[in-house]
Amino acid sequence: MCTVSFIPLTSDSFVFTSNRDEDPVRAATGLHKLVLGDKSIYYPQDTQAKGSWFVFSNTNQLVCILNGAFDPHLSDGTYKMSRGKMALKFFEYKDYQTFVNNFEFEGMEPFTFIIFDQGILVELRWDELKLHIKELSNSEIHLWSSSTLYPASWQIDRQEQLIKWLSQGVRSQEEVMDFHKVEFPFKRDSLVEIYRSGVPEELPVETLSVSSIKGNQVIFDFKYKRVKTLVNFQKSIQIKGA
Repeated sequence: MCTVSFIPLTSDSFVFTSNRDEDPVRAATGLHKLVLGDKSIYYPQDTQAKGSWFVFSNTNQLVCILNGAFDPHLSDGTYKMSRGKMALKFFEYKDYQTFVNNFEFEGMEPFTFIIFDQGILVELRWDELKLHIKELSNSEIHLWSSSTLYPASWQIDRQEQLIKWLSQGVRSQEEVMDFHKVEFPFKRDSLVEIYRSGVPEELPVETLSVSSIKGNQVIFDFKYKRVKTLVNFQKSIQIKGA
């Protein structure tokens, strides 16, 4: 699933946006809330696995999960926990360092996990053997795509396309979401480039929705839009202690 972008607006504000590429039967229908101690956590729920690909909280934290680490892989279906439930589990920990030090990654299917943790932007990649940790600049534009759906060449092209578009002027959250929807939809051709002749003509995968947060140290403005239906919802939350 997913093409995800992080776009800095000012020194302390950003737009974080995710396309969800998945089977339509797993589309979210509303925003769920979970309270863990003093944390209020919000997420669109995967209706099948009951986890989420995009989770945020009133503690100035948000996470987004993408399938695959560096290379395509075929699922063997024997993993201990869905990656979407791991995204929820993250918020049981104080911060990303505590999560990295204490969560048991062994037995998880490969993933790329993007974390915004109180101003720190982190990329975690699990390849079934090792956890790769990279802190990223939150003053630069970043883009990720699931390695199970997009070859590296597509990921590079999409990042260049995004940077070129942003160079033409400051964009609003709505404009970024529309750009994701129009320019970054899932295409069967990307799978053909990876798997060649083994890709069926009809696939139960499409870009279902675009989720986005415009955030700063005071507030998160979340918006969710389905691509082919009128299912839309949004939520603004105050950052605790701001």
